[in-house]
Amino acid sequence: MVIYTAHAGGEKLEKVKELGLGILASIGRGMKGYKDVYRVALDNGAFSFWSRGFPFLSSVFRKHIIDAHKAGIKVEWIVAPDMVGKGQESLELSMAWATSELKGARLALAVQDGITLQDINSYVLNHFTTIFVGGTADWKWKTAKDWVNFSHNNGKHCHIGRCGTLKYLEDAYKMGADSVDSSSFARNDSWHIIEEFMKDKTKPNKVPPPRSYADRLIPKPRIVPLPRGKK
Repeated sequence: MVIYTAHAGGEKLEKVKELGLGILASIGRGMKGYKDVYRVALDNGAFSFWSRGFPFLSSVFRKHIIDAHKAGIKVEWIVAPDMVGKGQESLELSMAWATSELKGARLALAVQDGITLQDINSYVLNHFTTIFVGGTADWKWKTAKDWVNFSHNNGKHCHIGRCGTLKYLEDAYKMGADSVDSSSFARNDSWHIIEEFMKDKTKPNKVPPPRSYADRLIPKPRIVPLPRGKK
């Protein structure tokens, strides 16, 4: 299970590298040094905008993507724009971006209260590599296992957001989540939670990076050994 935290610089960034963590890059924060981080994904800033009373700022989101590109970062996935607490409206917004400006990118679909498994048909799935389980805490943990199973049954990765406690990490791990995140690890220097979680477990960052739909159609090259005596 891959563990992501939020913005980190200086000693915090070195700790991220030491523990083999990823960074879910927040909007409006620098990306210096992120190129050398194990994995980097891009947040869309929707929760930050909403919590401060702003609408979704498309121009800021676009700049976030451009900044990552300029920094030479290879992103694992980008969270498609969503709407906090809006369920079906949020899904429609995510699809609008996934089928236009973000088409072809490695995208994560944020699911939340008001979105059901039945809403995510094959057409929707073809535009995403990852299902990002967000929403309220009650809804998230009541439905998380279903989303993990659904994602894996459809060849997708499943990410669970805001897992900043040992219990949440353990729960996500037992459910089979491919990745989780919490900004609190870097913000509060609560690395001990991750270190405790990693005890007596295989290295948590064992999940291969998500592949795009096009990548999955490309077969792996077959290596044919040369006849004996030939070079």
